[in-house]
Amino acid sequence: MRENKGRWSVKFTGATVMTMLILGPATSATQAGAHAVEQPTAEHAATSVTVAGPARVAVTAGSRVTARWSRAIDTSSKSAVNAAYVTTYAPRLTQLIDWLGGSVLGCLPGLSSASSNAGTLSSLNFVRSMAGLGPVSFSSALNSSAQRAALIMEANDALSHSPSSGWKCWTSTGAASAGRSNLAIAYPSIKAGQVIDLYMDDPGASNTAAGHRRWILNPFSTVMGTGSTRTANALTVIGPTNAYRPNPRWVGWPTAGYFPNKLEPGGRWSLSCGLKSVSFTYAKVAVYQGTTRIPVKRYAPHTGYGQPTLVWQMPSSFDKTKTYRVVVTGIKKAGLTTPLRTEYSVRLFTPSP
Repeated sequence: MRENKGRWSVKFTGATVMTMLILGPATSATQAGAHAVEQPTAEHAATSVTVAGPARVAVTAGSRVTARWSRAIDTSSKSAVNAAYVTTYAPRLTQLIDWLGGSVLGCLPGLSSASSNAGTLSSLNFVRSMAGLGPVSFSSALNSSAQRAALIMEANDALSHSPSSGWKCWTSTGAASAGRSNLAIAYPSIKAGQVIDLYMDDPGASNTAAGHRRWILNPFSTVMGTGSTRTANALTVIGPTNAYRPNPRWVGWPTAGYFPNKLEPGGRWSLSCGLKSVSFTYAKVAVYQGTTRIPVKRYAPHTGYGQPTLVWQMPSSFDKTKTYRVVVTGIKKAGLTTPLRTEYSVRLFTPSP
């Protein structure tokens, strides 16, 4: 666990240890332990962070790329990024979820309060704005079904995108929502903004596709939904879309420009392309700090999770206060014989009040 990210705990038999379990939509569930992709249990290895990739489903996608959203956070300005992080994102990381009228006893889904949902939405739209994407809204219908999905996960102390009717507090509505949602369980309690922080980190050996992040950063999304209990969250990420939303050609995470190092995703960096006709299959990534090339581990690209994306792992010891130049070459685009390349700089900094 890294500093400022160790806010999570999962139940051990007779003890509570700090870790986290998250799952992307419509895959097999994740087993506890050394990041295996199987059914989860409540007993996880003390240092494990288990995840699974999201659904490979078709979504409405545009065929054009555009500039960044006109009202996106100006990542070329350190002061603008710092102010947005301090006022919009950081306070939500510790905002407790108010689960109103819900209980596992009696299988009452209840609801997460308006202020809790507002906190999650604020965090969600902050990361989209950093990436140059337009905001999304939550709908009461998707929130309601996501709430039923979260109740199933809370009641069973486990995550699945296809829970069977034998699961406690199962409903057809909740089960269907689970298949369209990122899922998370955190102990002793889940926080409004924490869930976005975790989905954007996409940690663990089973999550090298960075699927939770890719669904959150789907440029075409217009409406999502959230439901939270005491320890579980369901974030419905597969929903209404619009092909004419802002869709930058390149979206990195961390993003180009100034980027708060407290948001840095544990070295799991990615680059997405706004064009579905692009392939990163043969792409190569090089990262430099000054004139020194930083060794990185490139993961095999996975398609079908939102936009085409390349993911790589930075070394564990890299300095999170420096500027890094990212160069990606060998990007193939249908209809072109000459590969594409892109280059950008990430300026990590420590945010301050």
